[in-house]
Amino acid sequence: MAGLFATRRDLDAWAVAVGATNDFDAAGELHKLLGRLMDGQDRIRTTARSLSKAPNEDVRRSLATALGRLDLAVMAVDEALRGFAIHERG
Repeated sequence: MAGLFATRRDLDAWAVAVGATNDFDAAGELHKLLGRLMDGQDRIRTTARSLSKAPNEDVRRSLATALGRLDLAVMAVDEALRGFAIHERG
């Protein structure tokens, strides 16, 4: 992750990644994507609870790995959103 203080280059890269031409649109797209990631977290958690007693440990381990990776993605997108809010580049 880029750290708390995003650079112009970081924010430009995020805008390109989400197909936006300005900060407002980039932040809007990132908000949508953050919501989808958080929905994925909820779904994985629900599934993990349902399968917590599954006889196959690989299933539980895979769900835990998926949730951990989603958590990292949520943090990265949230960090990008904070970068856009802090910089207010227009």
